[in-house]
Amino acid sequence: MSEIHPYRSKFFTLAALALCALTINAQTTISFSEKKAAGSLNGQTITSTLDGFSLTVTDTKDKVTVDESGARFGTAESNTRYEYRLKSGGKSGTANNMSIAVPASGTLQVCARTGSNSATDRNLVLTQDGKELYNKVVQESDATSITLDDGNESKVYPIISVAVNQGTVEVTYPTGSMNFYAFTFTPGTTGISSTVETQKANDGATYNLAGQRVDKNYKGIVISDGKKVIRK
Repeated sequence: MSEIHPYRSKFFTLAALALCALTINAQTTISFSEKKAAGSLNGQTITSTLDGFSLTVTDTKDKVTVDESGARFGTAESNTRYEYRLKSGGKSGTANNMSIAVPASGTLQVCARTGSNSATDRNLVLTQDGKELYNKVVQESDATSITLDDGNESKVYPIISVAVNQGTVEVTYPTGSMNFYAFTFTPGTTGISSTVETQKANDGATYNLAGQRVDKNYKGIVISDGKKVIRK
């Protein structure tokens, strides 16, 4: 019968713990990759690679669609382009709304744009257990202009970031239509934010709860000088 060397056993234990930590803190994104006709998403639940993280759409009046229209989200220094968007087709109500199932405490990030570039009053509301996590106007002027590597100009829209608990987050847009590009969930971000607070407390920069450096246009919960701040 073979024996496991104590050092090898310790290595396996450390490797397992490291793998567990990576799994706990892994980001998962729900985005869209094909067109969807009006009425096809009512009652549908869009799942992710993380068990328990999903998006459910209510659209009893056949307004919600998915079309191809790319946009970048993030900061001038670090951003992601999404090629498809979910269009609400109108303001939220009992016939038009969304909910997000969250499997654990963590951070929810929403990539959203106003449904009208000229509108200045369309707010996005995120609610959990009757408490508003976010209620701000989303408008075209929130975007930052950048120059891409090929020399072309592009806009980058800020990512909305909120702390969430296990349960359901209600997504509403009571003033007018909203376009959604992606929803990202990072579980266990309390540990991440604590690490960021410790490591970045004195460098003068600002970071989101995922540990990414952000600029002055970023809205949501950030860490600046080792302290959590809500930017509005």
